[in-house]
Amino acid sequence: MGKLKVALASHQHSAAKTAAKKRAQAAQDVKQTSVKASLDGVKKGKKRARQASIRAKNGRTNDELGKSNNTIKNKPPTIPFDKQDTILLLGEANFSFSLSLLSSPHNHPPHLIFATAFDTEEITRSKYPDAEGHVKELRDKGVMVEFGVDAGALERCKALAKGRRWSKVIFNFPHVGAGITDQDRNILTNQHMLLRFFRSVEPFLTTGPSHISLPKIVSKREKKGKQKLKKTQSSDNEDALSGVSDSEHESETQDYPAIEDEPSSISASSFKQRDFEPPHRAGTILITLLTCPPYTLWCLPQLAARPPPTCPGTNLPQPRYTLLRSFEFMPQAYKGYAHRRTIGWKEGLSKSENEEILGRRGIPRTYEFIKALGNN
Repeated sequence: MGKLKVALASHQHSAAKTAAKKRAQAAQDVKQTSVKASLDGVKKGKKRARQASIRAKNGRTNDELGKSNNTIKNKPPTIPFDKQDTILLLGEANFSFSLSLLSSPHNHPPHLIFATAFDTEEITRSKYPDAEGHVKELRDKGVMVEFGVDAGALERCKALAKGRRWSKVIFNFPHVGAGITDQDRNILTNQHMLLRFFRSVEPFLTTGPSHISLPKIVSKREKKGKQKLKKTQSSDNEDALSGVSDSEHESETQDYPAIEDEPSSISASSFKQRDFEPPHRAGTILITLLTCPPYTLWCLPQLAARPPPTCPGTNLPQPRYTLLRSFEFMPQAYKGYAHRRTIGWKEGLSKSENEEILGRRGIPRTYEFIKALGNN
């Protein structure tokens, strides 16, 4: 009996000792967790302090930053033309964009607008039921309208009239609409279409000084120097800037459908009867695309600035262009504008108004190009 009591006491002592060790370890774990949380809090506090210091140096408080963000959201849309511009519109679908230029706040002179569509008039009416009314209103107000105009072969359009120049050439949401399911072929086909357009439009652009300052070309040596300086200056506020995005800003030949020349609905004398005087400034090209695949895969800025030496499907030299600027395209700035897809409007299937471009992952963005210096 005595031995049993001793054994029991020994077991109880051992259990108590083990429990004490566990309690001590738990207390140590709690202490370490507390210290870590404290250190993390200090680090976060320091990070917030550095951010506040940076804002203070820039003279901006949290409230001011909030106001700044609201200002960006409420920023008025960029309107890339004025009433002196002669405007050539390519690839119009239902002609609602063309018609919007006549409305407030633009009120553009009708005789300075030439609106064109790739399809024939008959096909346009069948694809876009609202096009007929828009075209009638445009013509009644004095806008020049033409069908069967290939943006990649503008020289074939007699209605453009020899010698006429355009200070703004607008090509909204270009797409061949060929129904190509293979993504690589689809991308290449649309790139070829854009290259043909860039070559074709060059002789129709006005000449003169640029209305916007040309972007400065930085040499590789200057770029490296700036990168080193930037790295040195940003070393102290690296944490504050982490997570901030800087983004904002093949030999296959494609046959394009040939459109036979239709009798032009515009007489050559109609240009002469009006006071058609292009402004004395360098003409620019405005192309609007969504900032999401597959459109971003077309590499539009690079395609314009560093194209192949010759235009696809021809032996003609390919001109180069410089990107002047890019900005968000806001459909609400164009009263009555309703985007339509190249394949046409399908009742019950197609999205109304501008849901096709506003309901996507990307945003509509306009890229404005000017002929590069040194082009022949």
